[in-house]
Amino acid sequence: MNQPRQIFKNTVAQTISDLIARGSSILLSFLIARTLHAAGMGIYSTVIAYFGLINEATNMGAVTFLVREIAKNPSKANRYVVHFSVVGTVVSAVVLVLLWVILPYLGYSADLTTSMYIIALAIIPGTLNAVQQSVFVAFQRVEFMTYTTLVSATITIGVSTGLLMYSYGVVGLVVTFVIVQYLVMAVYFFFINRYIVPVRWEFEFSFAIRLIREIKTFAALSVLGGLLAQPEIIILSLVASEEQVGFYSAALKVSNLWLFISQIYMNNVYPVLSRSYYLEDRKFRIIQDKSIKYLLAVSLPLTVGIIATAKPIVNLLYGPGFEPSVLQLQLLACSIPLFFLSAVFWRVLVARGEQDLVLRVRIVTLFTRLGGSYLLTAPLASLGTALSGLANSLFNTVLLGFYVRRRGSPLHLLSLGWRFVLASSVMGALTWALGHQLQLWVLVPLAGVTYTVLVFLLRAFSPDDLALFRRIWQPKVDGTG
Repeated sequence: MNQPRQIFKNTVAQTISDLIARGSSILLSFLIARTLHAAGMGIYSTVIAYFGLINEATNMGAVTFLVREIAKNPSKANRYVVHFSVVGTVVSAVVLVLLWVILPYLGYSADLTTSMYIIALAIIPGTLNAVQQSVFVAFQRVEFMTYTTLVSATITIGVSTGLLMYSYGVVGLVVTFVIVQYLVMAVYFFFINRYIVPVRWEFEFSFAIRLIREIKTFAALSVLGGLLAQPEIIILSLVASEEQVGFYSAALKVSNLWLFISQIYMNNVYPVLSRSYYLEDRKFRIIQDKSIKYLLAVSLPLTVGIIATAKPIVNLLYGPGFEPSVLQLQLLACSIPLFFLSAVFWRVLVARGEQDLVLRVRIVTLFTRLGGSYLLTAPLASLGTALSGLANSLFNTVLLGFYVRRRGSPLHLLSLGWRFVLASSVMGALTWALGHQLQLWVLVPLAGVTYTVLVFLLRAFSPDDLALFRRIWQPKVDGTG
């Protein structure tokens, strides 16, 4: 299989895997909200937020570092996997013990404390899963991750449904999550050992020490990424009730559902962007502007549509008792275009070799995010958390945009996006007006058709854009391209 085809195959596989994971998470939230209500959802969301933070930190940048090293020399895959697994297991075990020590002092309820003790058992397999995922990515066999995600999501939803039917509560769901993590670890090991590279024991203490020295920067970025992985939920769990965590988590799951679009799109554009800047072929700014334009074309109608239909969305997914989530969802929806823009901006900076500026922004926004979240959450509970999240997204995007422009890359946001803003606004007004007369399953397609027609009438896409779309959907068949 040629390289472009391989990249396309892995992109599709990664997209499917991401959609399965996000879809199963939404479905599980639906089940929890309908049976355990806001408090139960708050407990489960807090536990998963802690796991995400710790797992991101303990994998020490495994995917980023190992993909690079294994891709450079596949023959060393076993050596890196074994040593990284040992180091990761030791670090995870230390973190597990520390978590168990501090848990009694956090002041959580009995159910939440018990769930936290149990979720700690998933730290080690979570770290090893990150190591094994790097092998799939490095060898371009991401389809194995997709298979595993599908099976694990099916098991999780099936078992969780049964547990909720028999009133086992949140603790049973957390136990299921931990068991599935170990199953995923075993399945990953089988796929790697059978289809990619046989795993055999080879450990040298001196190499492990050298490895630790090499990954210091990656580990620091990983810890920073962990701290930036939904810290609002953890802060909210410490200063407010479990119901408030449930309200915020319900809104966050819907707003965050769409963020994978910009992630996957920019993951594939980034190599081309970097190569263009290196070659100085004058395409760098064109790629930058088109990326901004296309992501605005997607994110703006999503934001307006969610704002207009927030109430029926919350009622459909979570049922009665989640009314506070409506306003929070509308606020968080405003972060979607900001996230899409920042996905372009930080990659532009890295492509120009200015990754130090990205790190600087992340450090600054970490402090503003934690501080702002605490200051607003303490008096306003989950509403303050939503406001803080939106404010920090805006600050992060503005700061990245400032650095992009400072080094000679103008940002024509108004000229690139005003037509999409107008089309989205008209679509949103129509959707809002018809919201009380039409069901959601009718309203959403109608909004999509309205937006598409308006984009066409406003000629939001240039002839160059349309020609590019035709080349994507109608590839040459003569063997030349």
